[in-house]
Amino acid sequence: MISSDFFTSLHIDEASVMARFGGSSMIFEKFLKRFPSDPSWTMLCQAVAENDLHTVETAAHTLKGVCANFGFSSLTNICSELVYAVRNHTTEQIPDLFAHAQAEYKTITEKILEL
Repeated sequence: MISSDFFTSLHIDEASVMARFGGSSMIFEKFLKRFPSDPSWTMLCQAVAENDLHTVETAAHTLKGVCANFGFSSLTNICSELVYAVRNHTTEQIPDLFAHAQAEYKTITEKILEL
């Protein structure tokens, strides 16, 4: 079972996230452990490296939804900003936003791998 410390350390609203998973910590944990292998992160990394803005938008949008389901609000917000940057042609922000996304993603995946 996942401790409350996990939720606290990642600033996750435990009650609302658990409600999304029907109150089942077993279901939450099952899906949470799949997060590090979610293909949207790899797709985002590759798209940023290749400056493929269409795929940056698609991958960031997909990852935003995945993160929102888990309550990863910081990474959700960064992904929203990446989508906004592409859609509004403010792409000079992408390198900094992606650096923040990498740091958040690393923190989240490290915490998951500790479970």
